[in-house]
Amino acid sequence: MLDFPKLSAIYQQALLRQVVPFWLKNSRDELCGGYFDLLSTSGEVIEGDKFVSLQAQQVWAFSWLYTNLDGQTAWLEHARHGAAFLSQFAHQDTLNCYARLDRRGRPVRQPADLIPDCFATMAYAQLHRATGEDEWAMLAKQTLANLLERRADTRAEQAQTIDNLQQLQQLSETAVLLKLVLIIQPLLDEERGKEAIDLIMHEIQHEFLDRRSETLLDNVLPEGAFVNTPEGRRLNVGLTFQTAGYLLDFYAESASVRNTPGVNANRKLAMQVTGWCLRLCEQAWDETNAGLNQYIDFKQQTSVFPDWQQKWAWVQLEALTALLKSYIHTRQPDCLKWFKRIHDYTFQHFPDPKQTGWHLVLDTYAHPLLAAKAIPSVGCFSLIRCLAETSQLLTKCEPAQQKERSNRIGLSLNS
Repeated sequence: MLDFPKLSAIYQQALLRQVVPFWLKNSRDELCGGYFDLLSTSGEVIEGDKFVSLQAQQVWAFSWLYTNLDGQTAWLEHARHGAAFLSQFAHQDTLNCYARLDRRGRPVRQPADLIPDCFATMAYAQLHRATGEDEWAMLAKQTLANLLERRADTRAEQAQTIDNLQQLQQLSETAVLLKLVLIIQPLLDEERGKEAIDLIMHEIQHEFLDRRSETLLDNVLPEGAFVNTPEGRRLNVGLTFQTAGYLLDFYAESASVRNTPGVNANRKLAMQVTGWCLRLCEQAWDETNAGLNQYIDFKQQTSVFPDWQQKWAWVQLEALTALLKSYIHTRQPDCLKWFKRIHDYTFQHFPDPKQTGWHLVLDTYAHPLLAAKAIPSVGCFSLIRCLAETSQLLTKCEPAQQKERSNRIGLSLNS
């Protein structure tokens, strides 16, 4: 039996005593604005550029903390500091986002996708929710309209292109767009919000989902054609769990509205997503050394990626969050079995016993691979969100478990 209150306290302590203090103390650039995106194990700044997605993720994370936890003023101030830099430097005149800026905010690189635009919009929408200030709502709606229009044009162009070039579509963009629309829905009229959700759900279910194997693919050709290459077969374990978590958030919001059309279909979605999570645990778990591997091959062929067995903190945390959401919505007991196994590995190896913050990535033998806790590809987004969400979800698990026991007793008495 899991002690849910004790576990909830463990996650909250990890969040408030280890992870949040590391970012509040070390990431803020007081001279040029925004945040330092490259930080060593001890929190020292590693000289380098600023990445729009990471800047926006940190704005979102601290705005979200302020809204959903105890509303500490320091968190909101930290979010405002990053948002001021983001809104001033991250966009072209057309509101298109850059991918990368130098320390002072001058553009360095254009993006290959719309992920920076999505995270910037998420940041503005969440900051509006935290402050109630109309300027952030206006900016969020403007950037959303711009990125949706550009995305529609790009997809239409890809569908009409007739050549032999493989133009892969990536689940990562669709997943973050789903999260964005769920966040920004209160700012949209009902019809527009439903239209955006329907479009994203169609992409996930009819393009990225391989229906024969019930596997969510990372990279597909336009309109969902499978690519039998190492890249096409490679599944990013953390991204799949992250997408599963977002889909379960969508289910929870839909189920909370009584008489909502499609709730029964969404119930089927919750069961389907739970199935993905449990199968992925089986496939990605390292039976020899423990922990979830970073990548797996969809067809279980030998991996050609040297880093496939690396263990990343964000991957373990996304799995833990998705498994708890799955359990709460489906009562599938295997979710808790896998939760305990991944939790034990995560808290044994990733918290840094010598200083604040968590190790980013471990090798096969659970040794830290990098002397850094913030790099261009990974910041605080999953660490903060998943630790906070998991702490909150654990408080809901005991009532769910008690309800399940009551249902079983009732069934046995009636049989």
